[in-house]
Amino acid sequence: MLVTRSRTALVLMLFCVCAKAQEQAEKMTVTGKLNHAMAIGGESTGWAIQLESETTIGGHQVRSIEVDYPETGKLEKLDSKRVTAIGTISRRQGVETGERPVLVVSSIKEAKGKTPPVPANTVPFSLAGSEWLLEDLGGSGVIDRIQATLAFPEAGKVAGNGSCNRFFGPANISGDTIKLGPLASSRMACPEVVMNQENKYLVGLQAAERFEWKDSHLLIYCKDFDQPLRFTRMQAPKPSAP
Repeated sequence: MLVTRSRTALVLMLFCVCAKAQEQAEKMTVTGKLNHAMAIGGESTGWAIQLESETTIGGHQVRSIEVDYPETGKLEKLDSKRVTAIGTISRRQGVETGERPVLVVSSIKEAKGKTPPVPANTVPFSLAGSEWLLEDLGGSGVIDRIQATLAFPEAGKVAGNGSCNRFFGPANISGDTIKLGPLASSRMACPEVVMNQENKYLVGLQAAERFEWKDSHLLIYCKDFDQPLRFTRMQAPKPSAP
């Protein structure tokens, strides 16, 4: 009887191991824009695909997926292009990044088809004349009681407060694509932590590629940022009573 129980335990253990290996080797095909990925503590593969639509991986909704592919020369040729990649999902652990999914690519090629049209309700509002408060800087949060803002005073122009200094510059907006800058700013000095936030914010704005309105937030997706800049609308002050 002891031998039978041992055999049963061994079979169950092997089943669990195989099931876990199968889960880790989940196959996936994705389509999106290939870009260099921002490395955090040297823990990034250096490449990521900005997905055309949100995808569920490990129970989480993601808009981009880091990719691992040995032929870096091919990735360089496909940089900033719309691609289709086939591979398996691997879980990677990093000191700075924690556990994250990585698509181990077996095949990647340029997607020749046209980019799907933007649904009519994706951009249900005009940015012209609006003003926004930064709530999250690409996943790193923001400093309490330090307001970083973004405003579109008129068509073709952008302005705001970077955290310390005022900035302004041109804005090119078409559909859900957005290009800001080059930005100019005042030169007032502030504490180092505030200046660091401002520098990252302005870098992000000048790397902006597209935007969307989602769950009452303005999201701006920037090249080399794993997560978007997230804003809430600032209410215009009410006129004083006569």
